[in-house]
Amino acid sequence: MTNFAPRATGTRRGARLFDRLGTVMNEPPRTPADPAPAGASVPPPGGRAAGLILRGAESLAAAIRAAAREPRATALFCDIDGTISPIVADPFAAVVPPAFRAILAALAPRLGLLAFVTGRDAHRAAAMVGIGDALYVGLHGFDVLAPGGAVRRDPAAGPYVARVRTMARRAAALDADRLGLVIEDKGPVVALHYRRALDPAATLAVLEREILQPARRLGLAIASGHFLVELRPPVAVSKGTAVLRLLSPSGRGGMAMRTAFFLGDDLTDRTGFTAVHAWAAEAGGGGRLALAVAALTDETPPEVRDEADVVVAATPGVFEVLAGLLEALSA
Repeated sequence: MTNFAPRATGTRRGARLFDRLGTVMNEPPRTPADPAPAGASVPPPGGRAAGLILRGAESLAAAIRAAAREPRATALFCDIDGTISPIVADPFAAVVPPAFRAILAALAPRLGLLAFVTGRDAHRAAAMVGIGDALYVGLHGFDVLAPGGAVRRDPAAGPYVARVRTMARRAAALDADRLGLVIEDKGPVVALHYRRALDPAATLAVLEREILQPARRLGLAIASGHFLVELRPPVAVSKGTAVLRLLSPSGRGGMAMRTAFFLGDDLTDRTGFTAVHAWAAEAGGGGRLALAVAALTDETPPEVRDEADVVVAATPGVFEVLAGLLEALSA
């Protein structure tokens, strides 16, 4: 693991925050009206986090040094579920632990851009994270919620919403309790979670017959994730396209970024990895640096692990990355 040399005065406090990660999951999430304190300082957990950086420690250290040189030219893109919010059986019960909210709130005013890029509804994402100085990209790139503003939806979704609604009604008619199914209806996107199923393969077979095949006939796109399938408009919108828009100077009011992090754990996050790498390559060695960080669990697809520059141990590893970044930006 990279040694970020935490200040002696903050090590015990950082360790206490890290220890809390295992106990805070029953606490309610903050809402945008009750954000984590913007001035909170969260030192890294130091030696208590040994072994959390599984691969790419040198690349991580280099990116953190680049961010420390130009904090306001640094963008941090972060997935939510499985990255800063441990995965749970019921997606409606998921929370972002307070230690994460505090460290992200401390990073927000120091960075040029902090954006949470998620498959969730943008308003729900904002309620989970609770940081007012951030952008929230919802529905895998279809929606963007700016600080204090309304959601801006990609108009490409419009022609397909009625078809998604048809399939949402069809899914609602299934015996969700028997199938162990949780339906997350997000308007132009519907996610079907089957983590609770006693026989996940049997439930997936029912979904294939009753939902996925009819959805394909309607021309909808099907995506998969950790024990879920998702119906969405078949247009070229992704977390990656959203990231590229935000990294362009026009996407941030003329601000030019030079370092970009993307933190994620699932197949949809690969588009974010690809986006930051493509953005850096566009400069042709002209001083842009991109870092893709994968949060590794037993469920992480191998493609996500293999395409990342840095691999960390699930959400505690992500916390270590954020703690090291905050320590460098606070020095």
